[in-house]
Amino acid sequence: MKNNYGFGRFEVLTVIVLLLAIFAYLAYSVLGGTSPRKIDAMKDSAISFSKAVTVNNSSFHNTENVYLQEVIDEKLIKEIKSPVSMGNCSSSESVVQLIGGMPYVTLKCGKILIEKANFDSKEVPTYEVSDWSLRKPGTSSVEEKTLYNCKENGKELFPNYYDELYFIYEINKKYGTDYYYASNIENECELVSETFYRTKKKLDS
Repeated sequence: MKNNYGFGRFEVLTVIVLLLAIFAYLAYSVLGGTSPRKIDAMKDSAISFSKAVTVNNSSFHNTENVYLQEVIDEKLIKEIKSPVSMGNCSSSESVVQLIGGMPYVTLKCGKILIEKANFDSKEVPTYEVSDWSLRKPGTSSVEEKTLYNCKENGKELFPNYYDELYFIYEINKKYGTDYYYASNIENECELVSETFYRTKKKLDS
């Protein structure tokens, strides 16, 4: 039997089932993106990243701040697939820092950030963050940071602005230099910096 639009009952039911499946997927993506299981998978990746750095610490230029991209470039770890979003975890915003001789790992995957976690401790600080923006959000839970880029012939060298130490890593890689601070690079390119903002909401660990 067909309705006034020429569709049979089977076709109508098929369309309804497809729409329900699409809505279910979208709901899962939005509501299930930060499930405890996915956060636990992120923590496991953060531990693996931290171990790769501590075991091979002498392989890195700045042994106190080692970014995920450096470990990937050294072929000591593969890119980390994000369990909470499409694609991979950020290789420029994920870093292992040695503080007082202890490793503290930051891993950013999608909108989820594990920040300065020492896995000898029970607490794993975990946040939901927005993208960095030049516009300050109108909310109290805002983080601000100075990020860096460089200009050659009036054009920005990198597609994104970076933390100072990651920026230095990329400069050293590009020019074959041995800098440790952004203020020392004026012979290579024109240093530019901007203040960026993002929202930051703490999640239950």
